[in-house]
Formats: sequence, C-alpha cells, structure tokens
Amino acid sequence: MSIAILKQRLNQSIDKFSEPAQLHNKFARPNKLIKTLGLIERKFDDMENAQPIEEKMVNSILKLEKHGTDYLTKRDWKNLAWSLSKKLLSYEDKILFTFIGGQLIEQFSKMEPESLKPIYFPLLYGYFAVEQDEINKRPNNWIQLRNILNNNRSTLFQATLKPKKWLTTLTAHPEVLSLDPSKRFIRDFLQNSDDSRVSNQLESLSIAPNSWFWDSLVNSSIKSVKTMKEEDYFKVIPRFLLLLERNPIYTTAILTALLERYAATSKRAVVHGALKHVCLTQWDNPQYDSSAGWRNVSSDTKKMVIQWFVRADLEAFFKLFSQTADVDRFDYWIKFIDKISFSQIFLGPAAVQSRHAEHRKFRELNHGRLKNITGSTPSNNAFLLKIDNVHIVDFSDTGNACYGYSDLPFNLSKKNITVHELKSKQHSIFKSDSGRAMSLSHSGNWEAKFDEKLAELGVFASQSSSLKYKKRY
Repeated sequence: MSIAILKQRLNQSIDKFSEPAQLHNKFARPNKLIKTLGLIERKFDDMENAQPIEEKMVNSILKLEKHGTDYLTKRDWKNLAWSLSKKLLSYEDKILFTFIGGQLIEQFSKMEPESLKPIYFPLLYGYFAVEQDEINKRPNNWIQLRNILNNNRSTLFQATLKPKKWLTTLTAHPEVLSLDPSKRFIRDFLQNSDDSRVSNQLESLSIAPNSWFWDSLVNSSIKSVKTMKEEDYFKVIPRFLLLLERNPIYTTAILTALLERYAATSKRAVVHGALKHVCLTQWDNPQYDSSAGWRNVSSDTKKMVIQWFVRADLEAFFKLFSQTADVDRFDYWIKFIDKISFSQIFLGPAAVQSRHAEHRKFRELNHGRLKNITGSTPSNNAFLLKIDNVHIVDFSDTGNACYGYSDLPFNLSKKNITVHELKSKQHSIFKSDSGRAMSLSHSGNWEAKFDEKLAELGVFASQSSSLKYKKRY
C-alpha cells in the first residue's frame, strides 16, 4: 500500500470520527478527567497564591535594605508584596505603614503591568488585610496601594487568557477599589441574617475577618438607615439588633441610628418592644440622668423612648396585671404622656408570683426596673409618674386614693416599698380649700377634680380633652 493511499485512508478515518454525531456516539464525555483537571487547576492556583513563610519575607526585606532593588529576584518582589500585611523584624506596625513600606509602594507604582502580574494578588491581599484603625493612623501608603491596584486591574484582566477566580470576582466588583467600596453590598448585607451572602460573593478575594472592608460595610449600612424609606427601615430593625448582639463594638452607632430614625417616623408613639429592651440592656433606663448612653441621641429622641417606657408601664399596669383596675385611670393619665419624664411600677404579690406567660415576659424584659409593694392586698399594684415637677402615686384597685408629692417621702432605691410609704398624706401637695394636705379620691366626677388640683400646681394635659374619658375596652 502506497503512502498516498495510507494517508488518504487516515484522513478519511479522522474526518469520520471528527463528525460531531460520531464523536457523540463513539466517545463518552470524560467527566472524571475534567473534574480531576479542575482540582489540579485549583490546587495550582492555591499554590501560586500561597503566602511564603515569614523567614522568606524577612530575607527579602533584609536584601532590599542591604543591596537596594538591583539584586532583587521575581521571588523577592513577590515576598515583599506579601510582606505588606505583616509585622516583621523590629517594626511595630505592618510593613505597609512603615518607611520601607512607602519605598516598596513607590517601586510597585513604577512597575509595568507585566511585572505587576505575578504580585498583583499579594498586593490585593495586603490591601484588604489591614484594619481601619491602622489606616486612620497612616493612610497615605494604603491609598497609594489602592491606586496601584485600581489603575492596573483592567489591564491585567484583558491580558489574562484564563483569569483566576479572584480576578473575575474583582472585575465583577471593581467598586471594592473605589472610595465607596461597600455601598453596593449594603442591601445584600442587611437582607441576609447570617452575614454569608456578601462574604460568599467575595470569598476568592480572601478578605480577612478583621479587614477594614467589613468595618466599612457595617458603618455604611448603619449610615444608610438615615435615608431609608420608612417601610424598609422597619424591616431591617431586627437585622441591626442581631448585628449588635454579634458585634457589640457597634452598639452605640447602631442604637443611635435606629433610635434617631425611629423618632422621625410616623410610628414614633408605637412602642417597639425589642428595640426598647435592647436600649434598656445596653444604655439602662433613659429616665435616669446617670444613664450616659442616652447622651448619644437628641433630647427629642430620648423623650420618645421615655414615652415608650411610660406607655408600656401604664398599659401593663392597667391591662396586663390588674384584673380589678379602673381603666378610666389609664385614659386619664395617658393624656399627660408628653410631660411624663419618669415612671415606676410597684407590683403586688399576685403580679410578682404570677406564672402567666405574658406576666413573666414583662418582668423579664423589665428586669431591674420593677419594685414590689408590700402591706396591701395581693391584687393591688401601684405606679409612680413624674409629670413636670409633680410626682403622682396611684393604685390599680378601686378604693385607693391618689397622692401627689414634690419630693418623694420614700427611698426609691429600695426594692420593697410599703403601701403606707406610698400613701403619705401629710407629704401630699394636693391641698383642700382650708389648705390642709389631702389625697384625691376617684369618686364622682373625679377627672374634673384631678384636672383642677393639677392645674393649681401648674400641670396641664397636652392631649385633647375630647378623648380623655373614652373607654378603651
């Protein structure tokens, strides 16, 4: 057989088995081989971007300090790029923020794209591997590093035939190298309670857990509260409270933002139980001047939260704990809510010992705020309201009078207060026509009588009188 005929038959065979249909029929897709190839490629990528041991970085730094840049190899440059995120030798700061770090950044900025290609990822790692406090102290080198990365990102991607995962991620999210690196991720971050959505998107960039980026993302998310639509704001409150629980360092910023925004909503008078509880836990009772945390919000916002406590106290007092309460008293006292700066509940034995789920929950959420009343009937509870400069003490059970004091005749720091201490008629600032101290009974047209006696003390309700006697249930 001639060579020509052999060649012809060989070509015919090649053509035959090169047809797509034949290829599909004769050969199975090598899935296992493809999978193995993928694993090899990923392993190679990991090895290529693996950090060198510190000894190698130190040797490259010493070589630079002793001989300058003339004797540095490609491996040395890569070691030096990795060293930016490390504290080495006798340097107190990470190399990026030292004098030699400034020299390195200057050298990197002069490199051609082809020379930067093998060290781009180590530089990117260094960019993310520092904390915000470090940047705040010495920002110049870090800003120049960001510029180097930003200026060469597009060129590097275009010059790479098969971009690595980190490069495709960086190309898809170039804003991480911008002046506002986390803005695009705020929505995903707030809508995902387990913090994983954003970290999964950027996983290939190997951003350190303590990176400035996460701090930027949280702070940007907190700042976004101010401009959120009201509907969106109420949806993200639970997310921020969870974030606060997991990251206590942001407590002040989160509570301040949430409360100031809440005060600007149409629902500021509606008590938000979870937010109120976190405020009490973190900043203590806003009704106490010694609670320093409340200095972070405006007086109007603080007043809103005080009213939450007052409203919740009165509703619990008249609706939750007191089976025999006179509900007209709730309607009467709630009209002064804008002027009430302090409230205190005194629970009788029945309320203290109740195993009712809602009773237990209220006691738990107000742990440390509640007092006990002793010496009275088991069902009788009492409350204290400070309206302007007048302290009002009233009771849940009918048949108990109301008392007013300029100064309290009992020690409010005590856990247990007797009913006789609460009912100190000789200290009452309500006066009879003859000028004698008196208490106010709830008989007859008592609301008008209360209005008159409070008016004598300069206390007036700010809410419309047309609603003040309306039954709630």
